[in-house]
Amino acid sequence: MTFLTAFVFEILSSFPYLWLDYYPFRSEFRFPRWIVALFVTGTLLLYCFSFAILTTQGYGTIARMTEFIAAFFSLLLFLVSIKADPWKLLFLYIFNLDYLTMVCGTTFYVESLLFYSPNLNFVSPRSIVIAFVLLCLTTPPMLLFLRKMKERVFETDAPAFWRVVWVMPLFITIIVLLYTSDLSPENVQQFRFFFSRVLMMVGMFAFFYVLLYTFDMIRRETEMRERAAQQEYLLALQRTQYNQISRHMEETRRARHDLSHHLKVVNGFLAADDLDGLRKYMASYEQMQPPNTVRSYCKNYAVNTIVSYYAEEAEKAGIDFTVGMDMPMSLPVDESDLCSILGNLLENALTACQKIGQTKAAYIHVLARTKGSFVDLAVDNSCLIEPVMKNGRFLSTHHDGYGVGTVSVRSIAKRYHGSVQFHFEDQVFYASVTLSGR
Repeated sequence: MTFLTAFVFEILSSFPYLWLDYYPFRSEFRFPRWIVALFVTGTLLLYCFSFAILTTQGYGTIARMTEFIAAFFSLLLFLVSIKADPWKLLFLYIFNLDYLTMVCGTTFYVESLLFYSPNLNFVSPRSIVIAFVLLCLTTPPMLLFLRKMKERVFETDAPAFWRVVWVMPLFITIIVLLYTSDLSPENVQQFRFFFSRVLMMVGMFAFFYVLLYTFDMIRRETEMRERAAQQEYLLALQRTQYNQISRHMEETRRARHDLSHHLKVVNGFLAADDLDGLRKYMASYEQMQPPNTVRSYCKNYAVNTIVSYYAEEAEKAGIDFTVGMDMPMSLPVDESDLCSILGNLLENALTACQKIGQTKAAYIHVLARTKGSFVDLAVDNSCLIEPVMKNGRFLSTHHDGYGVGTVSVRSIAKRYHGSVQFHFEDQVFYASVTLSGR
């Protein structure tokens, strides 16, 4: 009976904890789900069997030690099974471990208050009932919280930070476990035992919310710097465009000034009835005319400036650049945000096409339109090598680490409750963005 009670109690205590660990990552397993489930279940059963055997034989202290050993191997299995940043996974694992510690501590405290005796055994049918009730009450909100927590943790890109931030909650957990390691009925009945376990969990919540606040502050500052950089970038392109227009106007002015002289020459050829000479002169005059460098792709000046700049750069590199745009003067989204998205996508497309060289014809196709409060944008370009993705982000082709262009695009689209899709197929990279101006 003691064996069965200990076995069931550990199963009941450990399974929800493991479920909370793995469920938020159910679509990010490295291996088929049945393999992960088999290893996790096998590890759990082996631990619970060992714990129950040691408890039945009277080795309670050693049985408790197996909990730490099981937690370590469970962590290794968790890190191996999930395709995600291991440091972020470690942070979430410690959070769940504290939750399990709090539930077990609360179970022992409640049982000691209601059924105290000097020989009280905390692995009993009463413990099973109390733990079951606590898990029923706390697991649903914990699952909701962990899903939100996972989203916030993995959307924050700070590799150096995540490599060290888990140390603080780990030390807090170790200190609390050492402080409450004595599971004698006299010690467990003390309020400080219960308070220490609960305070540990409260501290984890507080620590996480402080992190969120810090991340939000950093993100807002980053967005402000990014907006300032976007404005500088747009102004630089506008200056380039303005200089091109100014040169074209000056060349046109000189051409018009010389027009009267050319008309006199034409009249001279006509008076002499020298048609061959007139044809040669007109052909020479046509070659002297300034090229039409003013490009107009849409009515919005800022967007047209961005596209015109990259069209000229593509033309210099011998890249086929085609545009289909229907952008009004007034847009349903902020001009600087749309220009940032367009600039990042076209910069990446131009870089990919320039790497192709003369091996094959490279091209960039740009499509954009507004429909009501929505803006749809697509940039397709030639690309020899598929971009490398890690942890849901593309690695940079210019330096070690992640690229910032696609991250910026995703960040802006998220602010507008939009969507972003990147796809590579048959040496073509497809990027599409939808923004909602509501």
